This record gives sequence, C-alpha cells and structure tokens, in this order.
Amino acid sequence: MNNKEGTFFSPKMKIVEVCHKCRACVYACPVKAIKWGVGEIIVDRFKCAQYVLKKGECFNCVAECHQGAIALEEYELKDGKIKKK
Repeated sequence: MNNKEGTFFSPKMKIVEVCHKCRACVYACPVKAIKWGVGEIIVDRFKCAQYVLKKGECFNCVAECHQGAIALEEYELKDGKIKKK
C-alpha cells in the first residue's frame, strides 16, 4: 500500500436478489478489484483505494450495473487501514 491517505467510495452489492450475475461490474473494474464470490461480489478495498486515490473517483462498476444492484459506500484509508465511514 502506498502512503496516501484519504476518503474514497468503494462498491458494495446492495440488493443481492436484483443482481443478474452478469459480472459486468467485474469486467468494468480497471484494477480487477471486484471478484465474483458465492452469490455476491467481493471487493478488494485496498486495490480500489489505491486506484481511486491515485487516479480519482471511479464509478465504472455502478455505471455498468444495469440492474442497480451496486451502491457506493464511503471508506477512509488512514495509517494503512481501511474503515467504513
């Protein structure tokens, strides 16, 4: 992890029943921080944070989810740890 700190938004599946399991969110992620787990997405928040803090906000996964199953949650990266705000 780099030394950057700050607040960022990261995806979370908000309505599992709405997801069509198309994996568009997985393919849309520029750093492959989203993986398909057992019935829901798994997000590597460190990969997501590194990208967002370096490049700026990224909402590719939300934009590609035509079912509206993904929401963004606010997180904070401080002292190498990520916590939900």
